[in-house]
Amino acid sequence: MHILLIEDSATLQFQLKKYIHELGHTVTLSDSGEKAIQILEQENADLIICDVDMPGLNGFETVPIIREFLGERWVPIIFMTGRESQEDFVKGFDAGADDYLVKPVKIELLSAKIKVMERFILMQRQIDELRNLPKEPSKFDSVTHVYSQNHFLDIAMLQWSILSRQKLPASVLIVDIDYFADFRTQYGDGLSENCLKQVANVIHSMTKRPGDCVGRFERDDFIVMLPDTGRQGAQKVAERIIREVEHLNIEHQRSKVSGVVTVSIGGCSSVKVKDFSLEDNIHSAYEALHDVKLDSGSKAVIYKNQNMPSSNV
Repeated sequence: MHILLIEDSATLQFQLKKYIHELGHTVTLSDSGEKAIQILEQENADLIICDVDMPGLNGFETVPIIREFLGERWVPIIFMTGRESQEDFVKGFDAGADDYLVKPVKIELLSAKIKVMERFILMQRQIDELRNLPKEPSKFDSVTHVYSQNHFLDIAMLQWSILSRQKLPASVLIVDIDYFADFRTQYGDGLSENCLKQVANVIHSMTKRPGDCVGRFERDDFIVMLPDTGRQGAQKVAERIIREVEHLNIEHQRSKVSGVVTVSIGGCSSVKVKDFSLEDNIHSAYEALHDVKLDSGSKAVIYKNQNMPSSNV
């Protein structure tokens, strides 16, 4: 660690420099506050030890200038003084000091205080490193508060692997709000976001079994993972979602299937999960959704296994 020592006494400079070197640190000496500020313009210090009583700028005047110069960069500062009054200590902390050394300085106390400051410096560096780390993508969609697409896929892939080993079925649903682009044009972004939130709440309320999960998918669609659920179970969930969304009675003047907001659902169920990938099921669910849209929407088509139309709701 590199220490800037601000002390006008040559004798004390020599003694403290010797102590600091014995403790395994390097030191730069300054005999005045003015010179210390000039030094900091040229080199960095990990710790500053500053005498209070000096000619020219005293410690109480020097430290605030140093703090202003350092800006957001935190460097611990220890005041060194022969004064021991409570008022002087308070004045020093108000000026920007972090600790005090009382003269005459003992090497044991100096060592202990430097070690404490080293811990603070290490914590500060760790905090700075965490701040500079790339931010982890959010696990939740900022508008609807269901899972984000990436986090949903992470969970669904893990579930798919477990279901495959357990030889259990699974279903995937894609929920699409009918004519939502027209809704956004008619009612604006604010009401559109509110609509998305309400539809997401309905979907979430219809999928509350352990393992069921809901995500925002491909901008304005929702995706549902139903583990240990075959075609009939998925069909029932889809029916409930369609019914409850319609019961929200959200006006939709531009819809071609109803005067209120409705949803269409495409799904795919795999009896033997190990025979099909999650990606395959999502692709088939989208194909089923396409069939719904061709037939004017506001209902559900659930495929069984791979590309095998099995039931229309």
